[in-house]
Amino acid sequence: MKKIFALFAFIGVLCSVSAQKVNETVTMFGKDQLTGFTVNIDNASPEIVAAAMANKFEKEFFMKGSFKKGFHVYESQPCAAFGEARYDTYFATAPVGKKKDQYTQVVLVVSTGNMNCITFSNDPRTSRNIVSFLEGLKYDVEKYKTELRIKQLETELANLKKDRESLKKDQDKVNEKLNMTNDEIKKLSDRIEDKTSEIEKMQDQYNQSHDAALKEQIAAAVKEKQTMQKSHSSKQKSLLSMNNELYKINSKLEANAKATEEKEAELKRLKQ
Repeated sequence: MKKIFALFAFIGVLCSVSAQKVNETVTMFGKDQLTGFTVNIDNASPEIVAAAMANKFEKEFFMKGSFKKGFHVYESQPCAAFGEARYDTYFATAPVGKKKDQYTQVVLVVSTGNMNCITFSNDPRTSRNIVSFLEGLKYDVEKYKTELRIKQLETELANLKKDRESLKKDQDKVNEKLNMTNDEIKKLSDRIEDKTSEIEKMQDQYNQSHDAALKEQIAAAVKEKQTMQKSHSSKQKSLLSMNNELYKINSKLEANAKATEEKEAELKRLKQ
């Protein structure tokens, strides 16, 4: 790409002009020296500007291009923006300036064939059309950027919707487990309470009778109660873990809703 702009000997002078001012320039297409037009575009990378121009040529003017020697090339094709003839159209983009205030420089060459480049001196009328095209390029680029952003937002919103549906399914599953575990804990609590009462009664009977068989029953009941208590404790821990999981899911759902709201608002604004 550096070679493409090797002959921009006077571009340094042009860099100080308005970003949308169009000037004639000289560039190289391989070994061929061509005369064309240059314009500077702010707030867009060379890739975006090139894509916007290609989009305009191909969708609005139905031109079919190729990429040769660093240029987008449309050979022997009409372009209503320039005139009624068939043209060889070449364009290239490159970054200019320091990174913090960098802009994109566009070089557009229009030829009537055999490298007969249109200039202000040999074809003022077509040149004015080319200048008009380049002066309007900033609007085409902004429109293209908006279209890209709309597509990006629509994709992001579709992904957010999928994520939301997945999170809601996870939420339902965790809530179902929570309800089941809460029921199990309640039943275990009731059983532990009943078993405690049973042990107390047997203990009272044993205190009166000192029956060895009753003592064994008490020991078995205490062991059974301990088992239930361990299960109860385990389920309480599971319940805590599920509540933490549910909290994370709900937080993600809240973030999803906020992101969806923001992106829908931006999308609505861009489509107005």
